[in-house]
Amino acid sequence: MSTEKILDVEVAFWSGVIDKLKRRAAADGRTSVEELTEFAGSALDRYARMLLAGLLAAYSGLGDPDTEAAIRQRFADGLDRAGTTLRDALAESPHRHSVSQVLQRKMFEAESMFRKALKSHGTQRAVPSDASPVIA
Repeated sequence: MSTEKILDVEVAFWSGVIDKLKRRAAADGRTSVEELTEFAGSALDRYARMLLAGLLAAYSGLGDPDTEAAIRQRFADGLDRAGTTLRDALAESPHRHSVSQVLQRKMFEAESMFRKALKSHGTQRAVPSDASPVIA
């Protein structure tokens, strides 16, 4: 899959997630901090798995340092963009800080998942078992 198709899937995924997050945050206090952090953390986790699966499928030369660098950069950029978008969606929420902490933890977990996937050097073995088939 081309990186353009990956970007299209990202945009579609995030537009729905951000809309849901904003609606939950605007629910006049009916949504707890736990619900917001769970929703945002799960969304970032799903996104990281989808992105990794898509990138590993898109780049066939895994093992080549240039390819690994390209995948690493694209993954880091995607995580950064996704985390920032989620955090910014809660700019007016009193729970923004709590959600940001969960997102930071999920980013560290995603980076660990990424390193493990690259170590295995095989697209089939490297894709996380619970990754969505949307991109792959």
